[in-house]
Amino acid sequence: MSTDTPLSRPALRLLPRSRLTVGTILREPVETVVRFVAWYLAQEADRIVLCFDDPADPAADLMSGVSRVEVIRCTTEFWQRLGLDPAARFTKRQNAAMSHVYDTVCGGWFLNVDSDELLHLDGRTLAEEVQAQPKDVPTFRVEPVEHLQTPDSPGHHFRCLMKPWMQRRVYGDLAPAMKVRAGLMGHVHGKSCTRAGLPGVTLRQHWAQGAGGDPIEGPVLGRAEGAHLLHFVDQGFETWRAKLPWRLSSRGFRGPIREVISAALDLPDPVPELRRLYDLFFVFDRDRLDLLGEVRARLDLDVTPDDLIGPQLGSELLFSTLRAGAGGTEEADLVDVELAPLSFDFADRPQRRLV
Repeated sequence: MSTDTPLSRPALRLLPRSRLTVGTILREPVETVVRFVAWYLAQEADRIVLCFDDPADPAADLMSGVSRVEVIRCTTEFWQRLGLDPAARFTKRQNAAMSHVYDTVCGGWFLNVDSDELLHLDGRTLAEEVQAQPKDVPTFRVEPVEHLQTPDSPGHHFRCLMKPWMQRRVYGDLAPAMKVRAGLMGHVHGKSCTRAGLPGVTLRQHWAQGAGGDPIEGPVLGRAEGAHLLHFVDQGFETWRAKLPWRLSSRGFRGPIREVISAALDLPDPVPELRRLYDLFFVFDRDRLDLLGEVRARLDLDVTPDDLIGPQLGSELLFSTLRAGAGGTEEADLVDVELAPLSFDFADRPQRRLV
C-alpha cells in the first residue's frame, strides 16, 4: 500500500492512438540517449517520450527534431504543475513524471523504463508482443538480466537471475552477499508494460498500481518466454565507487553485501579491496563466463545496440543537429553515426543464445 500523498494532475493533451509508447526520465550522456531511442524505434514504438531531468541537457535539442520522439524538459514549472517540489527525491519525481506521461497515452500500451534498460524479445518486437496480449491482461512485467564486462570474450554477455545454489557456484564465499538481489547488482523486479487508459493508475519504478495503491497484477515474462530486460547497470569502477556512499545511505545495499562494502570502505586504503569486489561483481573472464553457462544463468546476444543507431537515427540526427544550429560544432561531434536510411528489418535480427 502506497503512503505517498496523491499528486495533482495538470490538464492533458491526448495524442493520436498508438500501439506502443515508451517513456523515461533521464540525465545521461548523449550516447546513452541516442542508443535508447534507436533501440526502441527498432522495437516499433510509435512514441518515445524523453523527460530530461536537466532542462538544459544538450541531448534534448538533438532529440527534439527526431520523428516519433517527444521531448519534455523538466523545468521548475513542470514539477510545480505536477504538484511537486523540484528538490523532491528523484524516485518521487520519476514516478510523477511517468504517471503524467501515462495519462497522455491514448490507446495501446505504455512501457516505463530507465535509459540504461533495453527490452529484448526473441523473434519479435515489443510492439508485436503487446498486440499479442489477451484483452484481459492489464500489464506484464519483464525480468532483468545484467550486462557484464567480458574482456576475453567478444560479444554482449549477460547474467540472469540466480537461485541460491547457482549463486554459490558462481560467487563462492561472496554468495551470501549476492542473495538479496538473486545474484545481480541492480534491481531484480524488472519493468512493466501497462495497457493505456486504466482508471486511477499511477506508476511506480517497476509496476503500475491502482487507485488503492496495490500493484496491478499481470504475467511475468522471462527466460522461458524469450523476454529479457537488458540492464546496462555497470558504468565503470570510478562511477561505481563514487556512488557507494549514496547507495549505502539510501539503503541501496542491504544485508551482507552492505557489510562487505562498508568493511572495504573502512580500510586505511580502500581502493584495492573495492577494486577486487568490483571485479567480482562485474568482470567475468572466460572461466567465470563458462561457469555462468554451466548453471544456466548466462545470456549471449549477437545484436549490438550501437549498431542500430545508423539505421534508425542517422539521417534524422544529422537534420536535427543542423536545425539546432550545430552543424560541425560540438553537438555534431557528440554522436558518431553512419548515416543510413531509416529502416530496420527485424527478421534479420540475430537471436539470443541461452547457455
